[in-house]
Amino acid sequence: MKKLAVIVTGGSYNNLLQACEWICIAAASGAQVSVLFRDEAASKLTHERLKQLTFSDAYKGRESKVRDMLRERKRLDVPAVLREVKEAGDVKLSICRETIEYFEITVDQLLPELDEVQKAEAFWKEAVAPADQVLTF
Repeated sequence: MKKLAVIVTGGSYNNLLQACEWICIAAASGAQVSVLFRDEAASKLTHERLKQLTFSDAYKGRESKVRDMLRERKRLDVPAVLREVKEAGDVKLSICRETIEYFEITVDQLLPELDEVQKAEAFWKEAVAPADQVLTF
């Protein structure tokens, strides 16, 4: 089985969605996928902070239209997208311990779709070092 490690740092909605789409494709094709959300991406993964999720500057002036399109396609609900990713195959979703400390986020504030809080060093040893491929978003 191929092993894929994914590190997601960008916190715009379009970056999170793009990462989830690639993770879903990889899992559905049989890869074992380990994901670490860190930095700005990790800071968004609470119910309260999801309300503040925005698109990157590339979507300036198009946010409303794109939001409507994503709503029609049922791609606006991040927790639902994360559940879909996990249902696609062997996927483990982790969030960086250091990042949640930097942003003063407690474990009970995190989305329940996340599997664990993990230090970056542990993710390196468990997922990145043995991976056949590493993607970053």
